[in-house]
Amino acid sequence: MTAWRERLRLRRPLMLRTRFTLAAAGAVAAVTLAVTAVAFLVLRSDLQDQVQQQLRQQSDVVHRVAAHYHGHIPRGWVPPHSDRFGVSSPYAQVVTDRGAVWAPSGDGRLLVADAAAMRVAAGRHGAYYAVSKLDGVRAMVYTMPLAPGLAVQLAVPLATVDQEVTSVGTTLALLSLIGVGLAALAGWGVARTGLAPVGRLAAVAEDVTATGDPGRRVEVNRADELGRLAASFNTMLGALQRSLTAQRQLVSDASHELRTPLTSLQLNAELLAAEPGLPELERREVLDRVVAQVAELGQLVASVTELARDESQPGPLGQVELDQVIKASLAGARRDWPQSVFTAELEPWTVTGSTDSLQVVVRNLLDNAAKFGPYGARVEVCLRAGELTVRDHGPGIAPADLPHVFDRFYRAPSARGVPGSGLGLSIVRQVAERHGGTVRAEAAPGGGTLIRLWIPGQAPGANPAPDAALAGSAR
Repeated sequence: MTAWRERLRLRRPLMLRTRFTLAAAGAVAAVTLAVTAVAFLVLRSDLQDQVQQQLRQQSDVVHRVAAHYHGHIPRGWVPPHSDRFGVSSPYAQVVTDRGAVWAPSGDGRLLVADAAAMRVAAGRHGAYYAVSKLDGVRAMVYTMPLAPGLAVQLAVPLATVDQEVTSVGTTLALLSLIGVGLAALAGWGVARTGLAPVGRLAAVAEDVTATGDPGRRVEVNRADELGRLAASFNTMLGALQRSLTAQRQLVSDASHELRTPLTSLQLNAELLAAEPGLPELERREVLDRVVAQVAELGQLVASVTELARDESQPGPLGQVELDQVIKASLAGARRDWPQSVFTAELEPWTVTGSTDSLQVVVRNLLDNAAKFGPYGARVEVCLRAGELTVRDHGPGIAPADLPHVFDRFYRAPSARGVPGSGLGLSIVRQVAERHGGTVRAEAAPGGGTLIRLWIPGQAPGANPAPDAALAGSAR
């Protein structure tokens, strides 16, 4: 499996690199082919124009010679020096309107008089160019009127032109192949350099998948799109690592905290089972302890579940009237803690958040204040400008414990005799941070503890505050 994964890791960047290289080579090949074809056609046309210019100059010489006969050219006349046709020599013959050919002696009518040449001789067609073969040699033929009833055909061999065209075409083809090869090599180099971060990204992703450890990171040393992708991937790995760490810590802490009530519950249950004749008073005492331990265990499980639920799915967000949430929580707290006196001063304040999570936060703060306050003590609740303060009149928190009261399962030495899981304030901090807010604990003047919770929002009818808009965008 490991070898297969390694081959797959190497194959994916290679395939992408190959496609990139082929695309670059194909694009250069297409452009090179087009440029080469245009250059080849332009060169061939230019060379043919030169041959045609040569034929027109030769025709001017023939006309000047024929002009000495004043339109009465003798039968069988051909232009002088017309019998030297070869690789580089011209050829000339005269064609009559009846198809007769006056050719130089010894050349044996190298050109056949066709219908177009006879129409030129008869004056029914203008001069024209054509390519034909004379004695196996390609030649450019120029047919033009010479005199009434006569036309002259001049031929120039194209061997030199064909050689130049072939030579230039071969050179252009060779240069095109070299250009395509260099383009492919350059494309491969650019693809290798440009896709190197993708290869490293794939390697890290596969290693994380194989090992389950998101602690690896991709090296980011560029500011382009690939650099942004690598940075985003690193951010994702960091979030995943933090989530896994928090999950493992939560499981570890929860298992540790569950061990004590479970052990105590087991001992009490074994005591009841082992002593059927236990006196009624002692049995009732053991049963009360079992009920209390089951309630404590249920509260601990509920807190752990709430903490995990808010981490993974904080709930639907909407406009929440925080003052109304506090009023509802106060009603429940007064019912559950009749020995405490709750006073409240609440200003309207609207936040964007989860109603369920905010209810849990407020209720945890109220329960915490009532739990640590003496019998009949006041719990003072105030909501002003988005800051919720809850003050109790209990023993307070030692300065050494203040930085840790919001840690999971942390319980100050002075609070370990009070029932609880040590998760209430941890849930408060987590929900506050998820809503863009803050929470802190401090010693209250005159004794007790003062907890300040701030959630960004706005008073009803007011414009959104900059901090609220910023917190909303941060979420």
